[in-house]
Amino acid sequence: MQARSSAPLWLAVVSLDSLNPQAGADDWERLQQIGHWAFAVTHQISLEPPDTVFLEVGGSLRLFGGYEAVDQRVRDGLEALGFQAARGAAPTPQGARLLARANHPEPIRSLPALRRRLLPLPCHLLDDTPEALQRLQSLELHTIGDCLRMPRGGLRRRIGVHWVRRLEQALGERADPRCPLSPPQEYTARLELPDRAASTRGIHFALQRLLCGLSATLRGTDSGIQQAELVLEHHRSPETRLSLGFLRPTRDAEHIGSVAHHRLERIRLPEPAVAIRLRADQLLPYHAESGQLFTGPGGNPDELQRLTERLVARLGPERVGHLTATPDPRPERAWSRQPLHQAPLAVPALLPRPAWLLPRPRPLSVHSGVPFWRGPLHLLAGPERIESGWWDGGDTRRDYYIARNPGGSRLWIFQEHGRSSAWHLHGLYG
Repeated sequence: MQARSSAPLWLAVVSLDSLNPQAGADDWERLQQIGHWAFAVTHQISLEPPDTVFLEVGGSLRLFGGYEAVDQRVRDGLEALGFQAARGAAPTPQGARLLARANHPEPIRSLPALRRRLLPLPCHLLDDTPEALQRLQSLELHTIGDCLRMPRGGLRRRIGVHWVRRLEQALGERADPRCPLSPPQEYTARLELPDRAASTRGIHFALQRLLCGLSATLRGTDSGIQQAELVLEHHRSPETRLSLGFLRPTRDAEHIGSVAHHRLERIRLPEPAVAIRLRADQLLPYHAESGQLFTGPGGNPDELQRLTERLVARLGPERVGHLTATPDPRPERAWSRQPLHQAPLAVPALLPRPAWLLPRPRPLSVHSGVPFWRGPLHLLAGPERIESGWWDGGDTRRDYYIARNPGGSRLWIFQEHGRSSAWHLHGLYG
């Protein structure tokens, strides 16, 4: 038996320009920002400038637990983005748009009910251009019901084909094909600051709004970012640009914001900022890590990664790295510090080495041929000969032993090859 598909239900989000804190921004850019955020709710999104974003949410109701949950999610998202908008829901996009403009947020799910609800609505809600309003007033048509009582042919001649087509689409009498919004391959958002920010602390609130849109877009498209750029615009000075880097793709707004805040704390603005932009040139596939019932040794690797990225943001990439083994048998040169982006070298496993290696070998006192360190030392294992470095001037010829003193401490000591009386302490075992 074939599963029954869910009935279409369009949610129209009509931006209220006069109340929008981003007044003056480009209409298309504003609609795109809302549309990209909406991928967290549905994959069927279309834009209709200058003020409307259409979301087909019929297929999302079961996922989120009904229309009320979807509507609440949309309201919360718009508030986090800093937008105020009217909403309406109906079986047709233009019908939903009319309901939103009439401030009727309750959903209407059938075409007959939609027709009854639209009849008393003012005609100007369908098209409020001066030309359309003048023609409607000349015919003394005030409501959509008045228009429906007129012959359609006369309406087309006197008001316009486009106006009648939109009315028929709202009623479901004519198909309304829509151009879907494609998932973005990059993310760009801009926000003008309500007041000039003389310090980076005044930018944090605006940044949270941009990060909310970015995070929702990444979740809706199942993507993550590994590189991003934060740009602060000034009135006269050149833009201040900050690069944000992550060890692997992420979409966690809180983590991205933490790294951005650490970067902001390290700079001094040449003059107050008037706007902020966030840009990610490439959205990468996101692969979530599977959870573990018990935390293994070393703690949660995600927490270690986030700590590392915060340290890089605060201290700079040149001051944060990781230790890696090097293929050199000399203990002093068996490791090196590498940048985080460089993978550790694979080297053959060596014999057990002490966890604590002294910066320089320490000479040991010798009594009757026995080395002393807090008492006479008893040799447990060895010798292990290390003979290397003739090619770089660091010639080393040593015989290493594992020793124990009377207190039970284990030590790594060596004797210079050819100098039987010279003993040195080089490391201590835990």
